[in-house]
Amino acid sequence: MNDSIKKRLRLSNILAVLAMVLLLGTYTLKPLFEYRDPTAMDEEDAIEENESFQPFAFLIPDGTEFYAPSSAHLKSLMGEKIWDYFPTGLYAYLIGYKTMPVWRVSLEAPQYPKAAFPDGIPVFFNLTDWSGKVNEMNTINHYIGMDPMEVGAIFLRQIVPFVYLLFFIMLVIYFFYKGPGWWLLGIIPAFLPWYYLLFYSKWLYWFGHNLHPYGAFKIKPFMPTVFGDGKVAQFTTHSYPTIGFYFLLGVFILLILSVLIRRKALKDAASTT
Repeated sequence: MNDSIKKRLRLSNILAVLAMVLLLGTYTLKPLFEYRDPTAMDEEDAIEENESFQPFAFLIPDGTEFYAPSSAHLKSLMGEKIWDYFPTGLYAYLIGYKTMPVWRVSLEAPQYPKAAFPDGIPVFFNLTDWSGKVNEMNTINHYIGMDPMEVGAIFLRQIVPFVYLLFFIMLVIYFFYKGPGWWLLGIIPAFLPWYYLLFYSKWLYWFGHNLHPYGAFKIKPFMPTVFGDGKVAQFTTHSYPTIGFYFLLGVFILLILSVLIRRKALKDAASTT
């Protein structure tokens, strides 16, 4: 194996390492990008805007507070109890409580002054939960008969820590394995941003097509805006990627480049033997 091939293989590994760093960042760097309500009166109010995590029930310590949903519909979706559980310390990182915001949705309405909310009230979709004005958004959605966000993608949000663990194991193997199908070890994790966008779109469709008759505004089932600006009843919506999605795009680009460079290097190495 000549020096040129070795250099390309080394470059492929460097790109994969950088991708792993970005991937780890999307899982752990939420504290650097937490939303702070400009109208919050104190730190307690600000922190409250970032607490919406509900992991597997078996991860929740005994004695944790809970409340029973008032709606039979919520019970059918989420079980008998909705857990009011906010993990801290290293444990919070291990189970996925610190995932970065990936998508930003904001909603403009007459009751929210432009001076306080120039782009409307924001909600940030993380990999496992939400942050921002979650309660406000749920209240507005209630007016059109839409379910609260807590009922969406429950299983998918719960398995995020395990998916990340699997992807990290695949990428570690990627550094050493050169046998048949080696490229899948890099390609499958690379497409994480597109997996997210696919499931995000699917659940937006579900919310928009499962409206309830209790809404004050009667509207037909609709597809909420995935990307761009839209309008629902008297509300204007804005939906765009945010910092976490750009990190995931970086993972995608780095791993695709790594696979392509390695593929060419291994092909050249095989032709010289």
